[in-house]
Formats: sequence, C-alpha cells, structure tokens
Amino acid sequence: MKRFITAITIAFAAILSLSAQDRLTVSVAVPEGIEHDNAAATLTSNLKQALVLNDAAADASRFVLKSKAAVLSKDVTNTAPAMFVTELEISLFITDTTSGDVMSQTSFTVKGIADSDKGSFMDAVKKVKARDPKLRNLINQAKDYFDEHIY
Repeated sequence: MKRFITAITIAFAAILSLSAQDRLTVSVAVPEGIEHDNAAATLTSNLKQALVLNDAAADASRFVLKSKAAVLSKDVTNTAPAMFVTELEISLFITDTTSGDVMSQTSFTVKGIADSDKGSFMDAVKKVKARDPKLRNLINQAKDYFDEHIY
C-alpha cells in the first residue's frame, strides 16, 4: 500500500511539473539606466504587475523582462515657479537567458513634470502603467514566440 501511494504521489508531481512548463513565465530584472532607487523599484513593481495581469509572472525564470531607460531631454519651464520636465525612452525586452534570444521587445516615451529634477524623473517612471496595451502586446508576443519555438 505504501508503494502504491508513493507511486501515485510521484505521478501526480510529474503531471504538475509538466503542466507548469506549458506556459511562459517571466521574471523582472533590475532596470538599467535608472539611478534613483525609488524610480527603479516603481518601474520593477509596475512591470511585475503587468506580468501578473497577463498570467506570465514568476519570481525566478529562464525568461527575463529587461528594461532600459534613457533620458531623451531635461528642461526647465519659464514659469513661476519653475517646473522640471524629463522625457524618458523606456525600452523593454523579454529574453531567453539560455539561448540569448530576444523573444519580444518594445519601446516608448514617457514625460514627467515636477518641481524638482528627481521628481520629474519619478513622475515619468510612474507613467509606465501595468495595463498599458504596449506591455500587453509585448507579453503576448513573447507567449507566441514561446509557443512556436520553445514549447
């Protein structure tokens, strides 16, 4: 009887492990190009939420969502009080760490306005929303690539 229960348990565990591999799961890497810790944490949180909303989140995975932020412009308005305007280009890539393949990628710009340089940077990062259609398309493209080439 013990052997029977052990065999059933092993078979059940094998079925669970196989079913866990039939869908794409992605983890989020630390953002590049963001020197402010709060902004990096905010972007990471929003990207993780996007993965959760699209049923692709994982704490550790062979597939990683990498992000790079580049400052396109920094301006100060001529108004009183002066306001800082920062425009960022956010580039996102879902990569397979085993093969090095880029499964999907997208890029978009966001603009932040605040009464300080750091505040305008943070405001721009906050505008990367988890429900953004561009993020949904990025994840769906990676899922399609996973279904066609990996699974």
